[in-house]
Amino acid sequence: MRTRWIAPVLLASFLFGDSAAAQGPGMPDPRQMSGIPRVDPQTEPGALVARVLRGSFQNPGTGLTVTLAISSADGKTETRTAVADAQGRATFDVNGLAGATAVLSVDFEGEIIKSQVVNVDPNVGVRVLLVQGSAQATSTASPAAGPSTSAAAGPTRPSAAGGPRPGAPFPNEGQPKGTVMVGALDLTGNKPFVGIEVRLEVTEPGKPTEVRRMVSDGRGAASFGGLTALPAGTTFTAETELSGEVRRSETFTLDGQEHGVAVVLTARGGGSASAPATVQRRPLQPPRAIATVPPGMVKATVIGADDRPIADLEVAVVRLDISGTSEQVSATSDAEGVARVGDVRVTDDSLYRVEVRYKGAPFRSRLFQMTERMGVIVEVRVFPTTSDPTRVRSGVQFGIEAVENDLARVVQIHQLVVEGGEAFWPKTPLKIGGPDEATGTVLIEERVNVDLELKEGAPFATLREPLPPGEVIDMSIAYLMPHSGTFTMNWTTPFPVATARAVVVPPVKVLKGAKGEPQKPPHKEGQSDVEVEMYDLGERTAGAAFEFEVGGLTTTSRLPRQLGLGFGIAVLLATLMGVALTPGASLEQRLRRRQALLLKALDRADAGVTAGTAGAEQERARIVGLLDQVFRQLDVVGGPGPKKHIDPGAAWDPKA
Repeated sequence: MRTRWIAPVLLASFLFGDSAAAQGPGMPDPRQMSGIPRVDPQTEPGALVARVLRGSFQNPGTGLTVTLAISSADGKTETRTAVADAQGRATFDVNGLAGATAVLSVDFEGEIIKSQVVNVDPNVGVRVLLVQGSAQATSTASPAAGPSTSAAAGPTRPSAAGGPRPGAPFPNEGQPKGTVMVGALDLTGNKPFVGIEVRLEVTEPGKPTEVRRMVSDGRGAASFGGLTALPAGTTFTAETELSGEVRRSETFTLDGQEHGVAVVLTARGGGSASAPATVQRRPLQPPRAIATVPPGMVKATVIGADDRPIADLEVAVVRLDISGTSEQVSATSDAEGVARVGDVRVTDDSLYRVEVRYKGAPFRSRLFQMTERMGVIVEVRVFPTTSDPTRVRSGVQFGIEAVENDLARVVQIHQLVVEGGEAFWPKTPLKIGGPDEATGTVLIEERVNVDLELKEGAPFATLREPLPPGEVIDMSIAYLMPHSGTFTMNWTTPFPVATARAVVVPPVKVLKGAKGEPQKPPHKEGQSDVEVEMYDLGERTAGAAFEFEVGGLTTTSRLPRQLGLGFGIAVLLATLMGVALTPGASLEQRLRRRQALLLKALDRADAGVTAGTAGAEQERARIVGLLDQVFRQLDVVGGPGPKKHIDPGAAWDPKA
């Protein structure tokens, strides 16, 4: 097993949006995205760009006038206009309007299309689509949001035809067979309903209906697993209450499905109290050099969970040089959350980051570089914190394969989401590692997206920053486990685990501790044809242990190792007997005999190294060390010039 095939089968249940993406390629309908502002890292900070389309990307609204209505924080209003260019883009400069709100609109020959309210932030660039026909498309979407009435016609088979429709089940290739994911979506602004109860009615043939319950996570998703053990003909209906009304899906069956199944329940408005804090947060802009900031200065903006600036915080710019030393310069954030940290020493071999302490927790930016030509703008978001591990929902996957020297490599993919509006920051340092027997722990750098410190040789990594809410956090590691063809994995999870699995390539298999028979993930075009089996390990609460036995691992033959040990013992015995049988021999004679024996032993050790015999390298090194001692003694007692009578003493023990 290699990481290249571990990643594609990993925990797609965390990202409900992947379900729709799995339905196949196709151009998006721009009318569905009309009016929704989005932060764009490629757009110059302080720029607001509207792209005007006459129904499709192929028909830009060239020459149309776009209006920007601005409302400042003190109640004043202002209107600006711009004409769409050949690509349908109209650009507005909103620098100096921090804290204001704005609405973009365009008149398509009598059909006025408006954007949602845009919170003006000069630190970022924002783009908005304004598409003709989107108003009609929106108005006709409401009936689909209502409760489904198709259940009376009997259970349906999930189908990808037409894409995901509210209340209609569809295949979800990102999840294993026997999994039903229910998403709750607020059509007003395309926001998820967070923290609401989602119910799945399970009706086995001839039995009363069983109701299973879960709470939606930060993406509005609730995942029900372990349904493969239910008999054929079992039906399912998803239900939840959105905006004061009950929403139900069509009744469906999983018969014949080779993947997971997903269903979306929708409503307009309402949401949960925590949903706005999760959804409305714009993405942070990455650190970047900009000509409007003087060289040697970092313009750091501190914002909270609601995108509002945080004033009166000490903001430090830390310089880390190649030797491992660091230095920092600080400034205090102003009313707009901006701290202008000047006099930062700029060197080519240094990395920099911004650090802020908020309510006792350390928040920091990602590392960046600085040049002598311009300064850098950086954003840091801070949150209130919680140390309650039950606020974290996680999933884990153990990818296991045999390597040389009776060791197994374990790739432990661990992803999690902090629910609610607080970041997770434990009272005691959180250590991320494998079982007690694990060695050679490393971070999977291409996956890890949180600050973990792993000191060289340490069996665990330590969390160094709070885990932000509503984001998928990856804390994946890899390590080695000793085995003798089998070994028992015993790992304690620091967080509740909703989805856990072991992934192996036969003949490796899970002997004990898994739930049911292994499943084969769906093969996707472009992936190598590798037989992979996934074992469901069930759920766990925080502090509980996963314990399962792995077998079928290839072991190293012990015969070469035993032969090598036998050679070493033979050399030792021959040396001792030679000394015992010739007590009257001179010191030089004894050294010559020992030299001959050791040279023969060296030939055998060289042959063992060439053949790849286990332990041969160590045996050869030991013999070379003994030969070196013998040659040194011979230089004294057998070299040119008068003979010297010496006692080898501690320099050579004939019993060694």
